Amino acid sequence: MEKVSHMTRSAIRRASTMEINPQAKRNMQDLFVNFCLIVICLMLIYIIVQLM
Repeated sequence: MEKVSHMTRSAIRRASTMEINPQAKRNMQDLFVNFCLIVICLMLIYIIVQLM
């Protein structure tokens, strides 16, 4: 009985990780894009301040 429960748990874990991976990739891409946008905005603000 313990073996069966362990097998089902591992199978569920595998299935959940399989489903999560594309979502995680998308989230990472979104985070990276947001980070780049923030860096670009900060650089623009810095340039504007330097020019003032």
